[in-house]
Amino acid sequence: MKATISVLAPSYTDSSKSDWEAIIKGFNTAYPNVNVKLQIEAWTGFTDKVQTRVQGNDAPDILNDNNFADSAKAGLLYPITDVMSPQTFSTIVPSLAANGKGTDGKQWAAPDIASARIMLYNTDLFAKAGIAGPPKTWDEMLADSTKIAALGNGTSGYGMPMGKEEAQVEASLWIWGSKGDWLAGNDIKANSEPNIAAFDEMKKFIDAKATQPNPGSANRQDVADLFNQGKLGMYVTQPGLVADMTKKFPNVKWALAPVPSKDGATPVALGVTDFILAFNNKDEARKAATKAFLDYFYTPDVYNKWSAATGLLPVTTGAIKLQQAATPANKPFYDALPTVRYLPQGNPKWSALQDALQANGGQVATGDGKTTLDAIQAQVDAAG
Repeated sequence: MKATISVLAPSYTDSSKSDWEAIIKGFNTAYPNVNVKLQIEAWTGFTDKVQTRVQGNDAPDILNDNNFADSAKAGLLYPITDVMSPQTFSTIVPSLAANGKGTDGKQWAAPDIASARIMLYNTDLFAKAGIAGPPKTWDEMLADSTKIAALGNGTSGYGMPMGKEEAQVEASLWIWGSKGDWLAGNDIKANSEPNIAAFDEMKKFIDAKATQPNPGSANRQDVADLFNQGKLGMYVTQPGLVADMTKKFPNVKWALAPVPSKDGATPVALGVTDFILAFNNKDEARKAATKAFLDYFYTPDVYNKWSAATGLLPVTTGAIKLQQAATPANKPFYDALPTVRYLPQGNPKWSALQDALQANGGQVATGDGKTTLDAIQAQVDAAG
């Protein structure tokens, strides 16, 4: 087999580039005549990097991303099962694999990593502020955040990252906590009444100075950094950030809790799956090399090592068993997976909404819920 293929992937951790390079090196021992070009980019602005490649007729053969439906709708992808053996695909937990299906029922993508989002709180700050335990309702969370902010010394209560990296995740937690949804059938309805109420609640936190500074532009890592410095009471986190915190900031005292909602009874648990996509570059040699690479990537030893390095949760049955035993601190995240709600990534209109939320969701910091969501809906509608 002789071909040149390319891989475009995001940076999960400081080791992401070397982790992929190790995979490529191992692959080349079996396939020395396949040249694998690697491009690693930060999550912030990652969509722009992908679009630049696609619009320049230089689509990567293999893409690791959190979105696939728009590329599938545009006819740019192979069904992922065309470039993975049945044996390889069957190692992925079926409930997670289902997230890679489009609304047309086709399996366009394969999950490569998963995550659940849970509230992380600083037990020392809670104790100093006289708070007995984590909040369950928004009213409790606002009251607790205000008490923590009142401790002074640059301390903030709740971390609200509505910047361009992950505004779609933070916003989803709030609208689901208000019993809202992004979809009405298969159509996007961002500016529904429950969604507006959720964004108005976010604005209430911002106006009360219960959040960190600049919530409209802050990204996930900005919030995590404040927490790691002991300057933030709580935020919604994922296992990779917890692993990084416990390694680099062992003196932080912390605990995990369910994400609060408006009434305290509505379950709010968000799951995330990132995906492997394969672009159809109309080259049979590249297609064959892509299949060989993906079958190698998901082999147990290779995949388990790579997924463990991300600090997130694996998607294959074998790797889950191994990593559950090796990372007991992640038990709350594994426990949450059966009940989490996922973003509608298989809907071809989701990409337009994600782009709109990342670009304009942060305007809630200076506007109100209706104005912000009307603008987001208009952007989605304009995208067609």
